[in-house]
Amino acid sequence: MRSKPPLLAAVLLAVLLAGCGADNKNGATDAPITFPPTSSLGSGPEASSSGVPSAEPSNNAPNPSTDKEQPSDARVKELALETVGYLRERDLGSLVTLIDPEQGLRFSPYPFVNVDTDLSFKPDAFPTFKDENKLKWGEADGSGEPIELTFRDYYEQFVYTKDFADAPQVSVNKIVGTGNAIFNVPEVYPGASYVEFYFPGFDEELNGMDWQSLVLVFAPGGDDWQLAGIVHGQWTI
Repeated sequence: MRSKPPLLAAVLLAVLLAGCGADNKNGATDAPITFPPTSSLGSGPEASSSGVPSAEPSNNAPNPSTDKEQPSDARVKELALETVGYLRERDLGSLVTLIDPEQGLRFSPYPFVNVDTDLSFKPDAFPTFKDENKLKWGEADGSGEPIELTFRDYYEQFVYTKDFADAPQVSVNKIVGTGNAIFNVPEVYPGASYVEFYFPGFDEELNGMDWQSLVLVFAPGGDDWQLAGIVHGQWTI
């Protein structure tokens, strides 16, 4: 008989914890997605204790000691690694601090940046994962149907679709992932630099046609670079 009170207390505690979890809408929308270990065709770079690749150059990334890399490339790559960490953690509060307050941040679902349809947001009007209104982000490749999604759904389908913080190839001002879509970032963002986080593929039978990339565009602003564009790359028809 004396064993029942502790058992009852344990049951009540479990019920209370379950109830708290059900009411935590923040966790349901803001918590980072846990990506399974990647089985990409390439191997991942060395990562820091936070899981974000270190800023040290790898065999796939430009080497700051070479003559081909500009002095600013190291800084742009440093900012890109910082940014991809914020994207992985869904830390929008830190992300907006990197955005130019006048130009804003443009989201492009494909490598061809369409300045007429791609949405741009300034820091003081940046969406959140709790926004339920659907926005038109452009047109779907192939079908031409409008991409009408909440910010959260767009983020999961056209921003952080893979664990890009652990991408096997990171390159500065060089695009590895190419398809039928024209990569026009240099024309849309004159004077800017960009960093590509690239996965060569995930299913060997597809011969790399399932590649994906995330391109972060940085424009010069003040004494530093500022985040101007987030471009998603994948095979297009």
